[in-house]
Amino acid sequence: MTILPISDPATLDLATDVIHQRPILVQFPSVFVLLAAPTSKGASQLDATKERLSGKNYGTAIGSLEQFITQAQPGTLPHEFTRCEHFTALTGSFIRLQFDQETFQSKTIRNGTHQGLLLDGIYGRMFRRIEESFAASSSEGMWNHRDYCAPLCTSCNLSGDPEGSITDYDKAYCFAKTRGIDLFITATQLTGEKGSYPIFGFESGKVTIHREGPGLDAFKGRIPPRLRSWEQTYSQSMQKTLIDSRR
Repeated sequence: MTILPISDPATLDLATDVIHQRPILVQFPSVFVLLAAPTSKGASQLDATKERLSGKNYGTAIGSLEQFITQAQPGTLPHEFTRCEHFTALTGSFIRLQFDQETFQSKTIRNGTHQGLLLDGIYGRMFRRIEESFAASSSEGMWNHRDYCAPLCTSCNLSGDPEGSITDYDKAYCFAKTRGIDLFITATQLTGEKGSYPIFGFESGKVTIHREGPGLDAFKGRIPPRLRSWEQTYSQSMQKTLIDSRR
């Protein structure tokens, strides 16, 4: 197994080469993750590496934010979130969009939706390099033959592990050795909140939190009040409590 820091000049080239053959392990700011080719082969490799349970789907690491947003079905985004600059305030989270009809299901799309992780800096550059390297690949059935090729992205752990996502270097190293990972990309020691990134789902009239994670409170404040489904749910609950108390 090759171990390289993400800051090494050779890392991006090597990552781009290796991912065409095998999944790679990368240390993100708050969690360790696996990246794989955005193909049925890449999904099958992740299935084997993670001993993936049924009913699970893979997200992606967004390279081109414009290309990601373009995949959204017409009329499914709120007018406050229709351009790249609208989403940059959510850097450090997963964004879930309606990629296809609700009836479409695949390894990457559930009920027509798909989620991508938005990071910036050297991580964003790595995602773009990898995405560009697959641009000439044939369209895949799991994408319903759409033009999208960002790398698959999933937590570094065995599927269903009660301990959840791996945030400890030693555990990540052990996982890589036992699961046959060829390339392990490291970064600065994790600081601040640890864990998998929060997930925000976008619909035409609301934004929904599908998973909590590091930085959640700050992200919530960047969503326009009218779209905050969690506040609407709380308000409706309080109104019901008030009505019931008067009966």
